[in-house]
Amino acid sequence: MSIHLLGGGWADDESRWTGRFVAEARERAEGAPVIACVLWAEDADEGARWHGDYRDDLTKLGAGEVRIVQLGPDRALQPTDLGSADGIFIGGGLTPGYHAAVMPAADTIRGLVASGVPYAGYSAGAMIAGDVALLGGWRIGGVPVCPQASSEGLDDVTLDAGLGLVDLVVDVHAAQYGNLSRAVAIVHAGLAERVVAIDENTSLVAGAAGLVVAGDGSVWAAERDAGSDQVRVAVLAA
Repeated sequence: MSIHLLGGGWADDESRWTGRFVAEARERAEGAPVIACVLWAEDADEGARWHGDYRDDLTKLGAGEVRIVQLGPDRALQPTDLGSADGIFIGGGLTPGYHAAVMPAADTIRGLVASGVPYAGYSAGAMIAGDVALLGGWRIGGVPVCPQASSEGLDDVTLDAGLGLVDLVVDVHAAQYGNLSRAVAIVHAGLAERVVAIDENTSLVAGAAGLVVAGDGSVWAAERDAGSDQVRVAVLAA
């Protein structure tokens, strides 16, 4: 099974990116799968406003039961929240909040994925999936490297230990929010060897076939050019 890194965005038909994750969960379940849909919000009432959207989208793509797990500042993810799930979907929102609430269950998530449970990370859920998680920030050394709107409430670009599902640092909303420049700056500053920035309505799927791009946009891979201080950017199209 695979790890599906979704760059954010919404569409009437998400079958070509999010649908791939649900299809893998259906294969594992041999029928309508149980999806553990993990969401974080500062306020429970605010979070509840999104439950219907996530549930409807996943059900439309073929999920059976969509089990919403609402996390918050005082509610971390527990291993029992993921019991019997045929797929793990971690949603979008404030990435530092997701990181703090999901990491206590990192060992459980890695074990389930290793056993064949597919993982999908949407926006924040993709950013925390790597060995190293990008939590946000818009400046490096006091110099702006992306729009302040992408800061996630952080000034300095901040990296921390992630879930360890892929050997990549992941950024999202790449073309739409102008975050490719942050990916390039992270590599140029020596904070990471390689960063991928994923467009909205696009997924980067890590599985048996390697890295595969699906959906409407591109995945931008930034890595240091061997033997120089320059950063090379490759475009991986669907």
